[in-house]
Amino acid sequence: MIEPKNDGLSNLSQPSVGMMNREECQETIHQKPVGLTITVEKIDRILADVQTQIETLRQNSINLGLVRGQLAGMEAKWGGE
Repeated sequence: MIEPKNDGLSNLSQPSVGMMNREECQETIHQKPVGLTITVEKIDRILADVQTQIETLRQNSINLGLVRGQLAGMEAKWGGE
């Protein structure tokens, strides 16, 4: 006996667009696509990390400028002796 091929899709009933009522269409339109939501959340986390790194670099730049200023002052003092 030949058994029918069960690919997992034959049991699913998909209404045609003509059979869907207005509320069903609106619900479908307003649902968040899961894949896009995850991607946007990942991008938000990456941007937050980048902003943190930028702030750290700015603070390091400020600190480096202060150290350079102190070194220049010490060199001027030692060079003038």
